[in-house]
Amino acid sequence: MALSVLFEGTVAKHKESPSDNEDAYRLAPDVGRIVLADGASESFDARNWAQLLVDRMADEDLSVAAVGACAQAYKALHDPEQLTWSKAAAYQRGSFATLLVVQDLPESSSVRVSAVGDSLAVWLDADTMLASVPYGSSEQFLDKPVLLSTRMDLNEPDGLHCSVHKWGYEEQGHRFLLCMTDALGAWLLSHQERGDASALEALCSIREPHELVALVEKERAAGRMRRDDSTLIIASVTRS
Repeated sequence: MALSVLFEGTVAKHKESPSDNEDAYRLAPDVGRIVLADGASESFDARNWAQLLVDRMADEDLSVAAVGACAQAYKALHDPEQLTWSKAAAYQRGSFATLLVVQDLPESSSVRVSAVGDSLAVWLDADTMLASVPYGSSEQFLDKPVLLSTRMDLNEPDGLHCSVHKWGYEEQGHRFLLCMTDALGAWLLSHQERGDASALEALCSIREPHELVALVEKERAAGRMRRDDSTLIIASVTRS
């Protein structure tokens, strides 16, 4: 396949509680797919909701039916009658997550990106950024993103609010793809807007988990990166 994963890693919002990380991702290199979700912390059980989404979308295209199947699986995890009244109320409000699905299409020498919410995909030629979706500026991260909900009535009637983009790759040279959750995305785009390529260079150079941890902790401590679960996936894309 044309898509090859070079790095995958995640850093929890609190170093002492890595199991509370509400980001989730699945890699399916045999079919050229990357799936990334970011569970919303205010949700009742964002961690499991994000995991259910990436598990299913690793094998199935994003659709209302696929999200509905995930919502049914989520309901099977919880019995509201066994919860305290406050937790039951939170459960009824629903859980929420972003979703980013990248699919390599080698027959057309292109990559399709489907995005709901504010997890970011970045398309590179060597070390030059060509495009980013669904956002192109750091200011967009200040807006409340549209999210996928365990409550299907909140996902409809306007569908999934999914933006779909296609990027082509040429026979000569390489293209690179970065997939990341919002804290990393906002940090990267804010640097790019200032004409500062250091953030992009730092991300592209990461190959070991401890390198991502060191970068995130340094930028958090300096107040340049928001404290949130932060996940990064780097892939190389070449024509077969």
